[in-house]
Amino acid sequence: MNPSRKMALAGVAAISAVTWLALSRWIPLADTVAPEKPGPIAWRQGAPTDTVTDSEKIFERAFWRRPGNDDHIQHAERHEWRDADGLERWQWFLVVSASTGLIQYLRDDNAFGLVPASSAPVVSEAPGWFRFKPEDFTVLRASHGGMCLMFSKSDNTLYATDSGRGFTKGAPEPAPAAQGAQSPGRIPSTPPPKLKP
Repeated sequence: MNPSRKMALAGVAAISAVTWLALSRWIPLADTVAPEKPGPIAWRQGAPTDTVTDSEKIFERAFWRRPGNDDHIQHAERHEWRDADGLERWQWFLVVSASTGLIQYLRDDNAFGLVPASSAPVVSEAPGWFRFKPEDFTVLRASHGGMCLMFSKSDNTLYATDSGRGFTKGAPEPAPAAQGAQSPGRIPSTPPPKLKP
């Protein structure tokens, strides 16, 4: 092959490579397109009256312990619905880069008595950052459907959620008994009368 022909082929190869690189930056491939940004949350019973974003506080209320030095909370949010009587309903969401100690406590020691589940729940009121591929996670879930923990199969990422009702008002206290009246079955407060011989 003569030298001029080698130079021409090298030039064509170089131009092709530069063109391919330039076009690949401007035209994204189908599997590299960014996912569509989730829209606003469609609340089932209206928007929450309070949204808590104090990640440490949410972590403590969720797992009954403080985060360790190696627990890194990526996202945390708690929604609360209140009325004049107090808390009606709540739900929280967490994404944590969990330490081995936290994984041991939640998954291996099973601190909350959860059972393996075949799939993660679909939570319509979850924040936009609470998205994951279910097939990449193992799931532990409360048998009654409350708390759900999703452990990544490839790293130490933990997705967690729970929801529940608030507090119901207790029954009103009974009216206090009158001072002089004695309730049946109680020991009298005065000694019995003394009989004269």
